[in-house]
Amino acid sequence: MHPKLKPVIYGLGVFTVYVLLTYVLRIIFKRTTSDATIFGVYSTNDLLIGLLLAVVLTFSHQRRKTIK
Repeated sequence: MHPKLKPVIYGLGVFTVYVLLTYVLRIIFKRTTSDATIFGVYSTNDLLIGLLLAVVLTFSHQRRKTIK
């Protein structure tokens, strides 16, 4: 696998886990935001937070791999 593709796949995995976890928690607790525009569950702020989280965790993961 191409070395530049691995961080992208890791980031997509982190984002997917974030999206699924927030979806499940919102369904369980029946709490949705009033400005939920994407699929009736997510707002753009939710997805921006998920994107930021994926970037930070991917960067941290890459740094930790280079230290070892």
